[in-house]
Amino acid sequence: MKKLFLFALFAALCCSCTESNTDENTDPNGGSNSGQTTPPDPDSDAKDVIHVPKGGMLAGILNELGLTEPSSLKLSGTLGVSDFTTLRNIQSLEHLDISRVNLSVLPTEAFLECTNIKSVILPNTLTAIGTQAFCGSSLVSISIPAGVKTIGNGTFNLCTALQTVTFEKGSQLKAFENSSGWGGVFQSCTSLTTIEIPASVETIGYNAFYGCTSLQTVTFEKGSQLKTIKGNAFANCTALTSIEIPASVETIERGAFSGCTSLQTVTFEKGTQLKTFDGFQSCRSLTTIEIPASVETIKYSAFNGCTSLKTVTFEKGSELKTIEGYYQFYGAFSDCTSLTSIEIPASVETIGICAFSDCTSLTSIEIPASVETIEWYAFSYCTSLKTVTFEKGSKLKMIQYNTFRDCTSLTTIEIPASVETIERGAFSGCTSLQTVTFEKGSQLKTIEGDWSWGGAFSNCTALTTVDMSACTQVTRIEFRAFYEDSKLQLFKIGTRTPPSCGDDVFTGINSYSVLKVPAGCVDAYKNAYGWKEFTTISELDE
Repeated sequence: MKKLFLFALFAALCCSCTESNTDENTDPNGGSNSGQTTPPDPDSDAKDVIHVPKGGMLAGILNELGLTEPSSLKLSGTLGVSDFTTLRNIQSLEHLDISRVNLSVLPTEAFLECTNIKSVILPNTLTAIGTQAFCGSSLVSISIPAGVKTIGNGTFNLCTALQTVTFEKGSQLKAFENSSGWGGVFQSCTSLTTIEIPASVETIGYNAFYGCTSLQTVTFEKGSQLKTIKGNAFANCTALTSIEIPASVETIERGAFSGCTSLQTVTFEKGTQLKTFDGFQSCRSLTTIEIPASVETIKYSAFNGCTSLKTVTFEKGSELKTIEGYYQFYGAFSDCTSLTSIEIPASVETIGICAFSDCTSLTSIEIPASVETIEWYAFSYCTSLKTVTFEKGSKLKMIQYNTFRDCTSLTTIEIPASVETIERGAFSGCTSLQTVTFEKGSQLKTIEGDWSWGGAFSNCTALTTVDMSACTQVTRIEFRAFYEDSKLQLFKIGTRTPPSCGDDVFTGINSYSVLKVPAGCVDAYKNAYGWKEFTTISELDE
């Protein structure tokens, strides 16, 4: 009799669709679900489906049916926000099927920290999944309906048991977004091994797959419309070994693949539109990279700390303009300790701060004529760098401070005619540098120095010859410019009026050093401050 009573009660509940419940019969996204009380699908285990005619009724129905500790549930009808609270509180619930529920938006925090639920079947009416909907749950697998266009911040964040994510064919999803600080959509899903990104996705947001340490394979559905991979999107995916970037991608942001320590291969789909290159810092297994011709900017941290990177090539027809830097020891290729050579494209105009600093295996570099700016520390501490050449017709105006600092293997340098200023510390500590010459027609006006960084050529302890005979416009040589250059034997200068000298410009030079100056200018140099350090001053040979 009791079973008969319960059945009659449940039938009555299912027929009570005309009763109103404005608060609990409201779609969590703000739309009304009134009138959407579709009965259970008669073709699919109807006898196991519990129909909820109105939002807010689930708890009462389960109680009347005696389902206090169910391990699985199949629901139909309408669910309100409070019904999801009811579901979260059922500690025994492992499997939930809400595919028959009329639902367009899965509410925010719907299954937040549900450590018991392992699977949820979502309705195909769904268009959005709310913020943190499954965050911290024990979900093992999930299939995202094709109609879902939005997945909120942190939706699957910290789902450490999640192994499989599939997107139904024809997915309309536009972005894996993260804009509010709630974590990436799949951040720290440490059991996730593979993911295929639907073709419809245009943006992979911040931290989307950050810390997915078991993620081995990332593929993109054919016809991908992806435009942007945002910062830290795949950061610290330490099991990822290769990635092919779709042709549609225009921007890879800072840190997108940083810390992917197993990443060996990065390729780009033919016809790539990539303009801005970034995001592979500390990828310590990456050995080679070809930069697509479309790239105009390599950002300041693109390959920073890629300690196994040996070869960097540029696709024919490169449009590269800028190799960026940001701050001391933080440049595009800084700390790439295995990089032995790189051919900078003829299109490059700027080599940024610390761009190649601490590339300790780099042996030679040719600076194209197109380069107008080399910023500070650009090649500093490249301890194996023996040869630096500037292409004829160089447009370079300034060698900034500490550009080649402590390049201890550099033996000779010819400064282009276009250079007007060599800043403090530019070649300081280049202890193997023997010869410095200036190209015919030199526009040099100033060689700098100061207390902080020393002189432009200070502590070049192997320097024997400085040939500035082509320099006819020099007006100033500043503090300690050639300080402690103890082996200096010959210094030539073509400026008729002795340039003003700061303190200690030549302090510590060899007592046998010879200064050669233009004809008729010997006495002027003998009487000029700073130039008296030379015991022998004579005229230049014709």
